[in-house]
Amino acid sequence: MIIQNIISDGYERFLVVNTIENKKLFVHYIEYSEYLNDNEKSKIRNVGDILSAEIRIDLVSNSYITNGKLDFFQEIDNSSSIKAIIEVKEVIDEYTIFAKTSLCNEVILIEFENKITYQQNDRVYIEGSLEIEPSENDK
Repeated sequence: MIIQNIISDGYERFLVVNTIENKKLFVHYIEYSEYLNDNEKSKIRNVGDILSAEIRIDLVSNSYITNGKLDFFQEIDNSSSIKAIIEVKEVIDEYTIFAKTSLCNEVILIEFENKITYQQNDRVYIEGSLEIEPSENDK
């Protein structure tokens, strides 16, 4: 991912990134090693930096089975809020799955706020937060 913009609030970071697949995403993560006041400039990451990170969707509060095609929408400016249609690839437990998405070419982790009963290959509409976890080399 290439960082296009950084918005900071304490330890929280909101980034606009371009992915390898040339998709523009607004993502959230916590930078535990650096506290910044009101958009103060980071000493760790800058616009233009290449960031290796795993994408996931957390805090899924609304979901239901659908027959739609894989897709995603980020309709709120400067927000990691995401609406997506995903395909369940593996059920980890009653709150967690791995899913195929249109965000990237790999399956990603999806974590729900409520218990789920989805099965492998189900298509599911979800609403949550698009999160990243920087790789060990980028921490």
